[in-house]
Amino acid sequence: MKENDIDRILSVSFTGEKLSEEEKCLLEEWKRENECRNRFEGELHELRKLGKGLKYREDKDIVFARIERIVQKQRKEQLFIRWSSVAAGIMLLLGIVGYFMYSQEDGNEIIQIANVGPGSPKAELILPQGQVIELDSSSREIVFSEHQSKATSVKNTLIYDAGMNLETIDFHTIRVPLGGEFNLQLSDNTRVHLNSGSSLRYPIRFAGDIREVFLTGEGFFEVTKDEVRPFVVKTGEVDVRVLGTSFNVNAYPENSELMATLLEGSVKVEFNNLLSNIILKPNEQLVYDKHTKAHNLRMPEIDDVTAWQRGELVFSNMYLEDIFTSLERKFPYAFVYSLHSLKKNTYSFRFSKQANLEEVMKIISQVVGNVNYVIKGNKCYVTSKE
Repeated sequence: MKENDIDRILSVSFTGEKLSEEEKCLLEEWKRENECRNRFEGELHELRKLGKGLKYREDKDIVFARIERIVQKQRKEQLFIRWSSVAAGIMLLLGIVGYFMYSQEDGNEIIQIANVGPGSPKAELILPQGQVIELDSSSREIVFSEHQSKATSVKNTLIYDAGMNLETIDFHTIRVPLGGEFNLQLSDNTRVHLNSGSSLRYPIRFAGDIREVFLTGEGFFEVTKDEVRPFVVKTGEVDVRVLGTSFNVNAYPENSELMATLLEGSVKVEFNNLLSNIILKPNEQLVYDKHTKAHNLRMPEIDDVTAWQRGELVFSNMYLEDIFTSLERKFPYAFVYSLHSLKKNTYSFRFSKQANLEEVMKIISQVVGNVNYVIKGNKCYVTSKE
């Protein structure tokens, strides 16, 4: 089998599109020819989830770009990884699913950015049968005919009817594209503010003795108090359990760390396969490393944690590569640069909601001092002055 054939099939699969029967057979054959095939399914599932989040982009090369970043981190002896090496190197991803933090080895990186403006009120509502409803700032009432239940979309918030009394409980998913933001009011009146590139799966009505939702990405929760039924946010690595409180959870799959920050009230954060837990106090933040399983407590600047809700860009003691990772959720450009040309220093910046990419890059280049940038077409080229 040719490498470019499996590359194409993997790309199609990762972006959530249907494979033909012939492509399915080729994929199965390729998996059988590689070791660790039993673990491959989990890897493929995670990467497919990532690809589905890229639905708003026509350019599917981002799938390869992100895979290359991981493979490159594992191949420090190489200066550049060709597109055709993705299939052969995919097995190196095992055990580091979702880890897209940058490394300092040499190599060219291409980061695709979503083609929407910062903080645009835009989302998809995905129903159980797969139907997709586009949401934006317009007001509308959405009736789910099967159970005669309904929700109302007002400006940038989807509001579920608190009076629904249904025998069958369906789960909905709201997915926010890169560069967008959207709010959600659940049937118990809990409010959720979702950041760009995030999704939340939830029941249209809570039943039983627990209120449980599933988060990918970042969300700010204002939970309606219910002493009988705790509210649980599940991220796959960490569960955050509350009765009524305000907190922020950052659980992007491309980040190596997961952060839960409490603003008011009390939450119990469960991790390490739910074998360990910590009860947070207001203004405390738990940082959990998904790879080492280590954790630590911080006292962050709460204003920085919630800056994204105001449309601001805040970077605190971050490497340039990680700053570019955050920028990719906000601006419609591809960053092209060589890793060895970037300093290994950390930087802190704060930009207003109105700042465009030109303004952001101008400040960054002035502060860093040794880099030039050129924005041409839909790409931002970053080079060293040295």
